Amino acid sequence: METTVTLTMKDQQTYHVLFALDQRRCTAVQAAELLGRTVRQTRRKLAQFRKDGLASIPHKNRGRKPHNALPDQLRHKIVALVKDTYTDANNHHLTELLAECEDIHTSVSSVRRIRVEAGLPSPRKRRPPKHRAKRERKPQPGMMLQIDGSPCRWLGDDGPNFNIIAAIDDATNEVFAVFRQEEDTAGYLLLLRDVIKQRGIPLSLYSDRHMIFSPPKGAKLSVEDQLAGKHSQSQFGRAAQELGIGQIKAHSAQAKGRVEKTFNTLQDRLVVEMRLENISTIQEANDFLPGFLKRYNARFTKPPALDQPAYRPAPSKAQLDRILCLKFTRTVAKDNTVSFGGRHLPVAKPSGPSYARKKVRIHIATDGRISFWYQGWRIGKGPKVEGELRTEPSAIVAQLSPQDEPQPAKQPLQTPPKAKRRQPSVVTPAPDHPWRKFRYGKQYRHLLQ
Repeated sequence: METTVTLTMKDQQTYHVLFALDQRRCTAVQAAELLGRTVRQTRRKLAQFRKDGLASIPHKNRGRKPHNALPDQLRHKIVALVKDTYTDANNHHLTELLAECEDIHTSVSSVRRIRVEAGLPSPRKRRPPKHRAKRERKPQPGMMLQIDGSPCRWLGDDGPNFNIIAAIDDATNEVFAVFRQEEDTAGYLLLLRDVIKQRGIPLSLYSDRHMIFSPPKGAKLSVEDQLAGKHSQSQFGRAAQELGIGQIKAHSAQAKGRVEKTFNTLQDRLVVEMRLENISTIQEANDFLPGFLKRYNARFTKPPALDQPAYRPAPSKAQLDRILCLKFTRTVAKDNTVSFGGRHLPVAKPSGPSYARKKVRIHIATDGRISFWYQGWRIGKGPKVEGELRTEPSAIVAQLSPQDEPQPAKQPLQTPPKAKRRQPSVVTPAPDHPWRKFRYGKQYRHLLQ
């Protein structure tokens, strides 16, 4: 029975060397050098060649199915799941989802090979890495947090486009995040409150140069602030300074690369898992986020160089509410109201003391509550803002609940009707009235003088 043996280029080289060795054209040492083997392996290979001929040159396992290969039925099942359920999951995430949800345990390389063979490559494109100077991680948790926001269609290609605002600990890769309709100051205040509630006050924040963190150039200061030597600050910068948190401004996106890479990972994993949970609103996404981050941090968090955290203890809730809020300064009018966003808001009760011509602070908490403060004391509260908090006063006033809107101004008083003109009465002087006896003329001039 004839047997067909296919030889590769390397096999052909092995054949010529063994044939020359068998014909004593070279020594075993020379043949071992040409084949890249030891002398003992070369002599053993020569013995097999003399016995089986060309059939001894190819490896015996060539063309055989490996004993640890995945069954064809399992491969077909994985391909079907990729087509129907996990189309937008990358290879690493797909491997984890198959193990958690489908009880299919396999390696990432096997999943990648199955997808490529089926014509279903990963949606995540691999880019060649660029060389950049590496910055060492901070040794302690809480020494520095990188913060940023990222817009995306988090609920799928047909869903709305909104933002995730996230912070990542530079030492451990622990992630904190919140969903917001826009990347705004109130969202970063909510994120900072979440970090302080869970861990404490960090030492510094590493951010970009967005106007949320740095005021625009040429921002005007009041005369009092100029005399006090103060610098212009944003609402978030003022809150960070009151908490004693340092701010570091990055000059490029690569400088805060850890939070940027986190957004890439979240866009791969979070979109898929929220789709599997049938999440359709931003509120449902915020409710799902804590459980996801708990599993995410357990998977990707790294141990720090030093176990002692650098987070400082959190202040009381009342003190934190007074810091993590929007603050505006207004002068009280004579009727104990302040003009804010085109509306007149009452500062205190009519029966209380008057604050006319006093400068008061308007505090707007992250949950929308408005309060008025004078010299460190709360003197009254205002209406509540409904919906996501904005920074501009006109946008804040537009979100006041209808029942709390200021009452319309009173109608101007009508001018009372003029009184009827009194008709003059005719009075006839008496016959002996002095007026009748008085005469004008030259003969009476001496009387006038």
